[in-house]
Amino acid sequence: MNLGQSNGEILVKKLGLLIGVIIIIGIVFYFILVQPKLEAILLGTGLDQKVAVITLGNNGYQDIELLDIRINGTDEPELAKIQVSETGKGFVISDTFAEEDYNFKEYNSVKIETGTGTKDVEYHSRYGLSIKSDVEIYSVTIIYKYLGKVFEENVSINNFMEK
Repeated sequence: MNLGQSNGEILVKKLGLLIGVIIIIGIVFYFILVQPKLEAILLGTGLDQKVAVITLGNNGYQDIELLDIRINGTDEPELAKIQVSETGKGFVISDTFAEEDYNFKEYNSVKIETGTGTKDVEYHSRYGLSIKSDVEIYSVTIIYKYLGKVFEENVSINNFMEK
């Protein structure tokens, strides 16, 4: 029962529909992956700027895995750990990472859960990246994986403290 359309016309319509669906899926994935989902905000530094705490949040659809932390471009920090605040009491700026009542973990062992960005929580972030260095910290680069793609988030510390 051919209603006036040849097999070629039907094939062209199906092919056009398939190409349209592929383009729409591509655009959706582009917008999901182009917008970095890690929210990183400087909370504070020590007086000598050799210690810093950066709050972390996730505005995406999947947990974020931290891969590496760099300071001042390419240097490795002396120590880098994640504070996890389950109660919302906040974070401590420390150079020992041994304070009681604060939970420090290896940064690559904690996934930043979805719904923890500042627009999603009523209290401050649940995650605080604590960094210690033997040199003054001017910037922190957080390398992370989201939806299988690697991203970098840079946090500037240059003008945080008045000298």
